[in-house]
Parts: sequence; C-alpha cells; structure tokens
Amino acid sequence: MKNVPLTLDFGTVRLPVSADGLLHAAAALTQLGVPADAHGRTLAAHDLSPDSADFGAGPEDALSVLAFTTLCFALDTTQARRWRKRAQELLTRALQGDVRLAASIAERNPDPEARRWLAARLDSTHARRELMSTVARHGGAGNVFGQLGSISNRSVLGTDSATIRRERGVKHTRDGLSSTELLRLAYLDVATARAIQERGAHGNAAILRVHEHLARHERQGWHGAQPPQAG
Repeated sequence: MKNVPLTLDFGTVRLPVSADGLLHAAAALTQLGVPADAHGRTLAAHDLSPDSADFGAGPEDALSVLAFTTLCFALDTTQARRWRKRAQELLTRALQGDVRLAASIAERNPDPEARRWLAARLDSTHARRELMSTVARHGGAGNVFGQLGSISNRSVLGTDSATIRRERGVKHTRDGLSSTELLRLAYLDVATARAIQERGAHGNAAILRVHEHLARHERQGWHGAQPPQAG
C-alpha cells in the first residue's frame, strides 16, 4: 500500500517530504539547480550522504533539511543564490519580531501540543512583563525582581531555574517547561500583578508578601484539583 504523498511548501516551492521530515533528494537538488547527472558528485563534494525514505513509491534517496540548507549556502547556482536571498529576508523578519513569520512557522508544525506550548510560552512571557512593570510602578527595586521569579519557580516547579535548565538541557528556563507549567506561571504572575494594584502594595517587602501568599494559594489549589493517585 502506497503512502499518501506529503509536501513541504515554502512560498511557491513545493518539495516532496517523507513522514519523518526528510526531503526527496532528487527534487531538492533540482530545486537548487544541480543537474540530474551531478547529484551524487555534488553531495560527495560537500561530504553529504543521502538517507533513504518512502515518499509514496517505495524507498528513495532523501536529504535532511540541514543538508538542504547547507547546500543552499555552499552552491553557486542561480537557484541557490535565490534561497540565500530568502534566508536573508527571513532573518530580517525574525530580528524585527515579525509575528506573521512566527505564525507561519508554528503552522508548519503538525503537533497540536507544540502549538499549545507556543501559545502558553507567549502568555507566560507577557504575564511576566506585566508583573515586572507593575512591581516597578509600586516601588519594587533591586533584588525583588529575581526573588519574585524564585518564589514562582519553587512553587510551581519545585526547584530553581538553574536546576531546570541543567536537568532539561535548555538555555532559557521557559524553553524547558511544559504547557501546564507555563500556564501556571502565567496565572500566578497575572494574579500577583492584579493583587498588588488592588491592595495598593508598595515596596519590596509588601510585594513579596502578596506574591508568596498567592503562590501558596495557587499551589494548594493545583494539588487539590489533581485526581488521587491509584493505590
């Protein structure tokens, strides 16, 4: 039984792709302007070896996306130069924070949980910025910003950010968190910012008392809402 053909769409370009994300080697090399009789020599010249994948008609030569992008920057064909121009445009948009680019990247990911994670990551980042802004307006200064983060991390994650980064192999703490952890942190930051304003808390000590109280309340509520463990 043949597999349903998949494609990777990039603008007007459509490249056959396998279920595990490999590109059809012949199609990819042709897209880069490499003649059919030079495919093997081109790969060998750049220390690349084709993989094998099923694109719907049985096993065929395949290239990883990394191998394809390597050739984009190594070849001197007209087509490769066009891909380098596209890469320059994408880098420019990324540095400018173009959210439409972020959306198009997210839509390429077939995993719904990955998209949920991205939404939670953005919510968490926004909530933290709002909290920091609120704290500054209410007389918070110095170490209080780091202390707020430490309280949140220990309450929600049960440890500090350095341990999370080390154990989960990430450079930025939030990159190693689950969607649930991110949403819990976002909720805690939003609740604290609101409470600081409503209670008129001012200064580091008052702000920390509010945050500690809410962190304890959130933790107790979360654990109380979890289903009991099977005995």
